[in-house]
Amino acid sequence: MKKIKPTIVVFGCTGTVGREVMRQLKDSDCIARGVLRSPERPYPVLIGTQPSNITYVSADLNSTGQLKEACIGADALFLLTATSPDQVEQEINIIDAAKQSGIKRIVKLSAPVVQSPAKVEVSQWHSKVEDYLSQNMDDFCCLRPHSFMQNWERNALTIQYFGKIYGALGHAKRNYVDSRDVATVAVNCLLAKDELKQRSIVLAGPQAISNLEMAAKLSRITCCKIEYVDITPDELFRQLTKKSKLPRWLATHIVELDDLAIKVPEPETDTITDLILRKPRIMDEYLQEYRHLFKRKPLWTLLF
Repeated sequence: MKKIKPTIVVFGCTGTVGREVMRQLKDSDCIARGVLRSPERPYPVLIGTQPSNITYVSADLNSTGQLKEACIGADALFLLTATSPDQVEQEINIIDAAKQSGIKRIVKLSAPVVQSPAKVEVSQWHSKVEDYLSQNMDDFCCLRPHSFMQNWERNALTIQYFGKIYGALGHAKRNYVDSRDVATVAVNCLLAKDELKQRSIVLAGPQAISNLEMAAKLSRITCCKIEYVDITPDELFRQLTKKSKLPRWLATHIVELDDLAIKVPEPETDTITDLILRKPRIMDEYLQEYRHLFKRKPLWTLLF
């Protein structure tokens, strides 16, 4: 008797983790259906002209009807939306649509639980969604990764043109995990034959690294002097809102993450090896692979 391949719906398929989930599902015995927020959005993993197990649909995250259509006939769902004040409402919409469409399993990309005395509002958003998920789905798992190595790409501009890293982290260290390793854990959960036993999994990378140490690593990999400039939380907030033009909620989130690492020491060993049956990537591997993103550029090129 022929086996029917499972269909996996992937929300957030154009993001750092979601794109990698799609790429890995492409090499798996399943159908992967990426959900785009706009029909004009470029495909994160190209389909090509040959038969493929990758498909795409588009859906408005505020439309339960469109979300239900995106979930038709699927078996499992990867839940990830862009971090925003609308995140709780939109992810609850997806959970409702998944349940009404008969989806049996949801794997949500979440965040570590924040311990007192630190406060991170975005983690509270994740917590609200997790509570709703636990009340509406029997087979689910929430993945709680620490900081992604790929997040350093957001600092590429100041590194390339000014040789500077700005932050309010002091000498504290942050645990880093490669988003590709997180995606591997997610894919394993999505395709697991038996019901998921763990309702939440903390995903820590193999190292905790300070910004001073990151400056030294970047200096070595770019063959240029990169300096970490430690500033106050208030100054960091002003830079993010005035110079980088970030919305206040996002600037607050970045400041809160630095404060969290200062108040609550992050793990210095990984929790991923047993989940992916290999050692996770280390920061030096990531930087070597993507060193071109941090290479110094002449300041005048910003004008053109």
